[in-house]
Amino acid sequence: MLSAAFKPIGLWFAAPLAIALLIHSIEKYGKNFYSFGIFAFAFNAAGLIWSNKYVGITPWIALVLLQILFYLPLGFLKRIGESWYFFLPVAFLALEELRARFPFGGFGWLRIGFSQVDAPYARLASVGGVSLLSLATLLLGVAAFQLAKRGSGLTLPAIAIALTLSGIFVLPNNSPRQTFQVLAVQGSVPKLGLDFNERATEVFNRHLIATEKALTKGKKPDLIIWPENSVDVDPFNNPKVGSAIASLVDKAEVPLIIGAVLRTNGQLQNASILWQPRTGATTRYLKRHLTPFGEVMPLRSALTFFSDLPNQVEDFSPGKSAVIHKVGQANIAPIICFELIDDRLIQSSANQSNLFVVQTNSATFANTAQSAQQLAITRIRSIEHARYSVSVSTVGISGIVDTNGVVRKSTKENITASINSAVALNSTRTLYDRVGQFAWVLVLLVGLGFGAALNVAARMTKRR
Repeated sequence: MLSAAFKPIGLWFAAPLAIALLIHSIEKYGKNFYSFGIFAFAFNAAGLIWSNKYVGITPWIALVLLQILFYLPLGFLKRIGESWYFFLPVAFLALEELRARFPFGGFGWLRIGFSQVDAPYARLASVGGVSLLSLATLLLGVAAFQLAKRGSGLTLPAIAIALTLSGIFVLPNNSPRQTFQVLAVQGSVPKLGLDFNERATEVFNRHLIATEKALTKGKKPDLIIWPENSVDVDPFNNPKVGSAIASLVDKAEVPLIIGAVLRTNGQLQNASILWQPRTGATTRYLKRHLTPFGEVMPLRSALTFFSDLPNQVEDFSPGKSAVIHKVGQANIAPIICFELIDDRLIQSSANQSNLFVVQTNSATFANTAQSAQQLAITRIRSIEHARYSVSVSTVGISGIVDTNGVVRKSTKENITASINSAVALNSTRTLYDRVGQFAWVLVLLVGLGFGAALNVAARMTKRR
């Protein structure tokens, strides 16, 4: 049920109901560690099943088993006493924050808050980030269990529900007048899967042709955006490709942001590059948070004992700092694919920008839930930081997301498409941005305080 709260199913209310049922099953049957383990396995196996589309079942199972480790400590909660589940939200959230950071830089793809983009209280993300959204959902789950529990009264559930639904009254993010025109190009690929770019320059040519066609209709854009890996050869080491890019932007008189894989001093780099008319490549952003087991191979020597696949992955070199592309009044923060789930990275970029550009390559996970889930995460990030986001993928789903997480325009998957749309350049800082990168600590303290208050109130009620 919890996995059904995530896209593409997207039943946000399934999340609190799932937590209520989890509490009920442990209350009724016991077997704490076993119950949490089975729950974690079923949830992660279903929610991450897209990860085995082309890479096989073994990495998927390994990922699921690793995630389970972050749920097993919840089995100790029963030692608190019969009111143990009042502390479930803060314990669940603490482990969610831990796995978003550890190991290998973390993997927070299935944080509960990311499933709540369509919930009526989703704007809580602008107050306390995805952490607060996760906590609110977990509190609703506790309230749902309390309501269903005979003789428990209405006071405690009412408090939890009131606190959570207060998010409905959070004012919408500021959406200034739309003045900046973007053209997002989804050029598609010749072949889905790991070998999407096995034919050199084919992906590039598809984006080049799609852009030339898109420029013949609609408003003239202020900026053209291509996705991650849209330039499938290094444009600085391939004069023909570099010349074709320069010719395109010079003729159109429109700057272009490309996604390219570079080889600099022998090292691979995943880059977002701004190409200006008559000037050429100007700013260059290098992906900072590399995808573990995709762009960098941890535990390589140990894993090669089981398979030769790790030796087929060449480590990329990470970037060291945020880089902002500047086009007119637009200060653009490039976010490359996996970086989308890194809170600290997104926040550092938001503080310097007034527009997000999310460049991703979904060809490796085409025809799965991955792209829909990624767009949902993008929507949460837009709410958190009050930024329009232009999310552009090689194969889709590409979309324009406003400051309140609403998808203004989007494409279908596995087709060549483009979006020509106006976006808002908004530099307003949300409360979450003002609190800073340790907002999650405050959210944890709120959850702990709430659990303690409920526990004390329950004991006082029992004494009466």
